[in-house]
Amino acid sequence: MYKILHLITTLSSGGAEGMLYKLLSHTSRKDLFKHSVVSITGMGTYGMRLKDLGIPVYCLNMLDGNFGFGGIAKLYHLLKKQRPHILQTWLYHADLIGLIIGWLSSVPKILWNVRCSNIDFKYYAKTTRLIFAMLSRLSRFPDAVVINSKAGKLFHIKAGYNPGNWEVIPNGFDIERYKPNKKIRGGFRKLLGLGESDFIVGMVARYDPMKDYSNFFEAARRLCVVFPNVYFVIAGRGINKGNDDLNKMILKNGLNENTFLLGERDDLSDIIPAFDIGTLSSSFGEGFPNVLGEYMSCGVPCVSTNVGDSSNIIGNTGIIVPPNNPEALAKAWLDLLAMTPEQRTEIGMKARQRIVDKFSISKVVENYEKLYFEMLQ
Repeated sequence: MYKILHLITTLSSGGAEGMLYKLLSHTSRKDLFKHSVVSITGMGTYGMRLKDLGIPVYCLNMLDGNFGFGGIAKLYHLLKKQRPHILQTWLYHADLIGLIIGWLSSVPKILWNVRCSNIDFKYYAKTTRLIFAMLSRLSRFPDAVVINSKAGKLFHIKAGYNPGNWEVIPNGFDIERYKPNKKIRGGFRKLLGLGESDFIVGMVARYDPMKDYSNFFEAARRLCVVFPNVYFVIAGRGINKGNDDLNKMILKNGLNENTFLLGERDDLSDIIPAFDIGTLSSSFGEGFPNVLGEYMSCGVPCVSTNVGDSSNIIGNTGIIVPPNNPEALAKAWLDLLAMTPEQRTEIGMKARQRIVDKFSISKVVENYEKLYFEMLQ
């Protein structure tokens, strides 16, 4: 049996963390591969879920991803003890520390996993820019670099990445968990005090500059002029009433009566089916946005800004608009809400079928396991 150790920056809720969880929970070759996970920071939401699957999870407890000698030494000794055949790293901090400590501990194969496309570094710490610059120069050393989007591959090539082996493997989606559900739709709306004649525009996205909530709320204000009975349901890390910046945006646009802030949730499959429209308003940084596939799997039509591989995911089953353009975002929402419920349902079912045909988790797991096997041979 081959040992694969996954090193990830954090196990809190996020696209990379969610993809790792889906990959390990749907693996079909338990007779061939034995997986374990190391978080540079703490256990997080997905750490507990992985432990529930019987997968060993270790934490280095480096606060905010800052490299400390104690955590690095712990990783070195863990690798020497576990002796994995493959070390797969997820996200930039893990790529850097995994490459260095993987070498020192003589791991046979090292595999990076890059999850984003273009990055606007002005919103992030200088250390992130430094790490990115170092990784671009070191990118020829890992045995392969997995990237989840074509847009992300092009961006990293332009930034100086030059690996010997690129592998483009998109994100995959659990089509049995995320699916249309009329009972959930009605129950969730009742919980919010909304009826079937009210509209819900939903967005699942953590509070981060790349998600461009300013764009979202400016578009929401424009939509409410035409549809006063539209409500905006938002979920994600940092999306709560204690977020002063978020509250200012909501009040500035007069949306305090039309907005529900749900915070970080682990029951999105019981929320998304209630949406009339699923949205992503990001301005940069997305690679292969997981949330679009989750909306589509639930039969919800999507409106997304043209970031990363969003247009490739949605195809002709939704609407793509330019980033940083609230007028275009509001117009796309308006066009979908002006349709009959039957027309929106038809679009939503086409969206779900696209995920089933192209991006089901079983196909993505097969691609990862094929890559592992080829590296080991």
